[in-house]
Amino acid sequence: MTDSANEMTPQEKIIQERVAQARKFLTSNGFNQSIKDLWNEIKEDSKYDLL
Repeated sequence: MTDSANEMTPQEKIIQERVAQARKFLTSNGFNQSIKDLWNEIKEDSKYDLL
């Protein structure tokens, strides 16, 4: 791999910044925790679907 492969294009930098902003926003609002709880609940329920 060359050094140029590690450099990001301006578009990639913008995308990375937006992703970071979105993560910060979602975690600061407790949204992340509610999604995690929902996912755990879905996984728990789905265990019994296979029986």
